[in-house]
Amino acid sequence: MKPVNTGEITPKQQKAALLVVGLAVFTDMMIYGVVVPILPQYATSLGASPAQIGILFGSYGIALLLASPLFGLLSDRIGRKGPLLWGLLGLAATTLLFLAADSFWQLVAARALQGVAAAATWTAGLALVADVYPVAERGKAMGLALSGQAAGTLLGPAVGGWLYQLGGYAAPFLFVAALTLTDAVLRIVLLRKVPDVTASEPRQSRSMLRSRSLLLIFGIVILGAAIPAVLEPTLPLRLKAVFGLSPGGIGLLFMIPTAAYGLIAPLAGAWAARKGNLPVIRLGMVITAIALPLNALGASLWLQAATLALLGIGMGTILSPSLPEMALAADQNGSQSYGIVFSLYNTAYSAGMMTGPLLAGLLTNYFGIEIAYLAAGAIILAYLLLTVVRASGSRGAGTEQQVR
Repeated sequence: MKPVNTGEITPKQQKAALLVVGLAVFTDMMIYGVVVPILPQYATSLGASPAQIGILFGSYGIALLLASPLFGLLSDRIGRKGPLLWGLLGLAATTLLFLAADSFWQLVAARALQGVAAAATWTAGLALVADVYPVAERGKAMGLALSGQAAGTLLGPAVGGWLYQLGGYAAPFLFVAALTLTDAVLRIVLLRKVPDVTASEPRQSRSMLRSRSLLLIFGIVILGAAIPAVLEPTLPLRLKAVFGLSPGGIGLLFMIPTAAYGLIAPLAGAWAARKGNLPVIRLGMVITAIALPLNALGASLWLQAATLALLGIGMGTILSPSLPEMALAADQNGSQSYGIVFSLYNTAYSAGMMTGPLLAGLLTNYFGIEIAYLAAGAIILAYLLLTVVRASGSRGAGTEQQVR
């Protein structure tokens, strides 16, 4: 199968592809979040220690990290539709495993399979959006897809906790099964309307992996993914100590950056399509570097909420333009190996998810949360400086030019 010219794809096909990917990402993140308030308690009832619960939650990121390159290669070789459907089957199997699990290691297997399914869904899904949208429209389309991620992240834990209280352990997974079935019907119907794509020659794909522009964005994605991971193990302790918040109150505050992220992502993507991806990403890095230390200094709940919203805006402004920028790096290499490109995105995101909590925990333990967040902001500013130096050394590169 030869690559598809985006000029031959109709707006109806583009919308069908975007709806498939947006719903797939929403379903994946919804299922990811539904289990968050349930698993620790259930795993504890099976005799799991706190360290084992950490392994349980970490198994998702490890599986995502390991499986993403495989699905990137496969989606470039055989097309996007197969991996998108495999990801759905993986989510269905995950649901059954969670329902049937009666030991800790069965829960780990289910969570790891969830990570494998996410690798298939995200890698092939984002590649499909890049396939069917021209460069000038990719930013907005990618931003809309990320809004599905934000919505799933926002609703998942709340729905999971509510259903657990209402109907016990099985209730959230019965809901997830119904959601997966709905997604399956829509995905199968809509994918028929979308042309499939395979990538260019393997040699082009390998040379693309040596692209300095792509490696630069790889680092930016690691930083963008590490931001929420820095907050999760450290900020709740401060919120409880300073404001006396309950877990429910802390959960409500954490919804603020997610909502801000979901709202800003499509706007940042559309703006980047006009102004260029890297200038918008740099603005997001400045916002984030300022917002991070402020989150450790908030003296009132209103100020804390405002700094969390600012952080969500920064995250969306970093990550949304990063997706089309990675696809653009492939285009400049003469390749349509978007599967490999977005497997790198998943790999970078997983790396950020894993390194963020580790560094934040160590720095907070030895120096306090204020120094930890200040150091995180300084790292972001240092990398921002690197992108500027890199750009000055390659003036006129396509990634620095305004997309027309």
